[in-house]
Amino acid sequence: MRRSLFWRLWFRSLTVKRPQAALAVCSVLVGAAVASMLLNLYGDARRKMTQEFRAYGPNVLIAPSATTGGTASAKVALPGFAGNPDAISGVMDETVMDRLAGTAGSGGGFASTPVLYAVEHVEVASAPSDHILIRAEDTANAVVVGADFGALRRLNPSWRFEEETKEPGALTCVVGAHTASQLKIRPGDSIQVGALTPGEGQSQATGKKFLISGILSTGASEDDQVFVSLSSLQQLSGLQGKISLVQMSIPGETAEVERAMGELSTNLRGFPGIEVRPVRQIVYSSGRVLDTIRWVMFALTGLILVIISLCVMATMTAIVLERRKDIAVMKSLGAHDGLLVELFLSEGATLGLIGGMVGFGLGLGLAHEMARHLFNVSLSLTWWTFPVVCVASMLLAVG
Repeated sequence: MRRSLFWRLWFRSLTVKRPQAALAVCSVLVGAAVASMLLNLYGDARRKMTQEFRAYGPNVLIAPSATTGGTASAKVALPGFAGNPDAISGVMDETVMDRLAGTAGSGGGFASTPVLYAVEHVEVASAPSDHILIRAEDTANAVVVGADFGALRRLNPSWRFEEETKEPGALTCVVGAHTASQLKIRPGDSIQVGALTPGEGQSQATGKKFLISGILSTGASEDDQVFVSLSSLQQLSGLQGKISLVQMSIPGETAEVERAMGELSTNLRGFPGIEVRPVRQIVYSSGRVLDTIRWVMFALTGLILVIISLCVMATMTAIVLERRKDIAVMKSLGAHDGLLVELFLSEGATLGLIGGMVGFGLGLGLAHEMARHLFNVSLSLTWWTFPVVCVASMLLAVG
């Protein structure tokens, strides 16, 4: 009987002529809407910015240690990473790729590919024969990259690529824009990659003939390179089963990338002289940006909730003062202080829950519109924000 009366008083307190209750709901609603908007924007901005930073290329390398000796023909500067003066001082066994399975972060978004670098002579081929006479101005030394070019493109989605139809059965290659301009070649032409033998007034090249399937333009060192299949370059350079490094893209923030690097280092203990290196300008720049966004979002949310809590506290105090006569009547009928506190707390929690649920929906709509108009992206719902906003709203109302 007492519990039935309690719920009747609770329902009446919420429904009968209560402008203060409406004001409390509106205050909580505003706070919940702002918190929902900022938290959903942060959750989705984190995912999208992590994806955007992937456009800058691999963020982790597996390569021979700088102190390890190696094959001179493979010793070239790390291509593709501006500001990184490290050099590949040798080659390593291709079986290192077998140790990458099971690494933390090797799920969605994880990508890796082995790469071999060698400096080779590149010459324009004007005939299909194996031995071709070449003019001096049609030859150049270039860094030749042996890799799965499709995998490299997935690791570097910002690369611009001009492609033409490939001839069935032909060995194909991709040439950097600067090298293509220097040799005056375009997609559909052929080049000879391999050793150079001097001749009388001319040069005679032996090696492999490749059909140019595309021209690559990145604005970086790749513009001076030639890309062929890994097996072709291994054969040309006499480095069968060897690679210069492994390029990797590990998704996540700095801590997640560093944790994956630690696991990789553990898995590669059987390969002496090999180290796991972060591409620092990508890993740590993305971490700083995401940390800044996180603290700005959380600081704004906390500041707004503090302001709203002051408004709600004043409103709830006004509600208690307005009901002094009701409190006196209930105490005269035998209601103890604990029951009265429970009644007001349940009333405040209900107002907070209503304001939180409505405010969450409103904030989610605002976040969708802001993401569409400001960032031109569609927002994905961050589900953990719903219980957080609702619980915070209830605590705000009863606090």
